[in-house]
Amino acid sequence: MGRPKERFRSLYRWCAVALTVLPQVGRAQADGLHVVRGLRGDSVIVSRGVIAALRGDTVRARPHRGPEVVYRAVPVSAVLAQAGSPLDSLRIGRTAWVVVAEAADDYRVVFSAAELEPGLGPTRAWLAYARADGPLSAEEGPYRLLVPTDTRPPRAAHRIVRLRVVAVGTGAR
Repeated sequence: MGRPKERFRSLYRWCAVALTVLPQVGRAQADGLHVVRGLRGDSVIVSRGVIAALRGDTVRARPHRGPEVVYRAVPVSAVLAQAGSPLDSLRIGRTAWVVVAEAADDYRVVFSAAELEPGLGPTRAWLAYARADGPLSAEEGPYRLLVPTDTRPPRAAHRIVRLRVVAVGTGAR
């Protein structure tokens, strides 16, 4: 009879630990951006403070509906470099690389790695961490992806929680 009680106590302790640890994990992820890098899939959390300290700019964008808004943002390429995945390091071999920005609602935006490199083309992708007049709203944050060089807004996304660097092929013929 003592054995089921011990199992119950063990389960109770596990649940108590989970209930105290899980909210802290959620807070850590809400404060930072999850970046998954390369073939091994190792990941890094880049904190909001680190992102805000990167060299950025103000970016004007018009959300899908509504007036133009001014955001404080940093280039996606700078965030990737801070996380240990500089775009120029992705030119090794014949592997094709893409960067996938993932939102909390599972919406995904895909860029080729070369497209995000500032010297190679006209695409400018920014990660907004705040509005010029205050923080991002709950509907927009924790981060917002802005692509002001696109003529239509499908690659502008809100509630970005993860950047994933993915190899899509070997390029061999």
